[in-house]
Amino acid sequence: MNYDKAICRCRKVTFEDIEQAVDNGATSFEEVQKETKVATGCGRCVKQAMEITNHLLQKANKSQSNE
Repeated sequence: MNYDKAICRCRKVTFEDIEQAVDNGATSFEEVQKETKVATGCGRCVKQAMEITNHLLQKANKSQSNE
């Protein structure tokens, strides 16, 4: 995956931006939205942004439970 490619073109949010929000403690899509503004423009990216966020949150939860 191209980490620099915009997921949300309206707000210029990349995969890396979403990943960073999760790394900074976001625990829900709404919190990622608050930090990054992803999917707060036209809305075309909502599904993809939610899928990416959910994947990253699951990944973060797995790594925390393995510690």
